[in-house]
Amino acid sequence: MNILVSLWRGFGATALLAAIVLPHSAYAQNVADNIRPVGSVCMADQPCVGATAGNAGSSAMPAATTAAVAEVVEDAVEVVAEAAEEMVAMEVAAAVSDFDAAGVYQMNCFACHGTGAAGAPMLGDSEAWDARMEKGMEAVMANAINGVGAMPARGICMSCSDDDLQQVVEYMLAQ
Repeated sequence: MNILVSLWRGFGATALLAAIVLPHSAYAQNVADNIRPVGSVCMADQPCVGATAGNAGSSAMPAATTAAVAEVVEDAVEVVAEAAEEMVAMEVAAAVSDFDAAGVYQMNCFACHGTGAAGAPMLGDSEAWDARMEKGMEAVMANAINGVGAMPARGICMSCSDDDLQQVVEYMLAQ
């Protein structure tokens, strides 16, 4: 399964599907089909175009071969779908675990909470934070999300989710 995920990341769904289906469809053909002269074209369940009456490949591709190829394609599509679901789950888990509260604080919050500008409680000032926490985490988070006083909504971190903001607030409280 790791090979499929690697192929998916490297080449995408089309290449992965081709890597799975093409070898199987080649085996589904017989030797006469593979060495047929130029000008003889055979499509599944249709008579061959350009074949003469004595040509070995003058009949249509057998329905059993078509069914086998279709089954291989269905299996390949299922494998690709499973690999895609697994990749999405891994990427979501990585995105959740990769959130850097300290980095977001430095980029968005430090200007005020590092200097005390506009009355913002400074990082490490336990008295100022204790006074705010007396109202409870829900009140502090409401201020972080909606803004309060000179503090803009979301502390200018528009890409932060509510959970991200809570991680940043918890980071500031822990300092």
